Amino acid sequence: MNVPLSAAESARRVGAYCWLEQQAFACFGGSVTSIIDPVAKLTMLELGEHAAWRAQRWFELLPTAPPGADALVIGTPPLESLITALSSLSDDAHPLDAFIAAEALLELIDRNVADHLDRTTLLAEPALHRIAEIARTDIAGDLVGCRAVLRASQGQLDQATVDRLAVLRATLEAVSPLDLLTSS
Repeated sequence: MNVPLSAAESARRVGAYCWLEQQAFACFGGSVTSIIDPVAKLTMLELGEHAAWRAQRWFELLPTAPPGADALVIGTPPLESLITALSSLSDDAHPLDAFIAAEALLELIDRNVADHLDRTTLLAEPALHRIAEIARTDIAGDLVGCRAVLRASQGQLDQATVDRLAVLRATLEAVSPLDLLTSS
């Protein structure tokens, strides 16, 4: 186990997951109209629906005492920059760019939730562990669907977009989850 999180740190991270899932819902839902392929369109609709469902589950874990759960559903400056970068990918002309952005965002959420689980105990936060495991299973399924669309469309992706995603991924992997999810 890594250095344990305090209750306040854990709540801030859950708020960040909720915020990220809300952004994912907006990003995925916003890109559906540009997708023509029916399988890809349904997959993107499913990704958005699942992100909204997970956002609600994360929100339900937040404390309701003042200042309230809404005060914790915020993105950190690095997360806001990331969402801006991913949104620009999904706003580009090629509809498959949205799947590249979705894959990166889903991997980011999964990696950070896994790190969170490694910093808490089942005894201290049983509800968090239950929701986190369900969310990680849901994300794993979403990644399978996302990657299936990308595999079926190989050769149609713009190389500049793939290169931008590679730089984005390398940047994300270099930042620790605590730095990414904790406001300074």
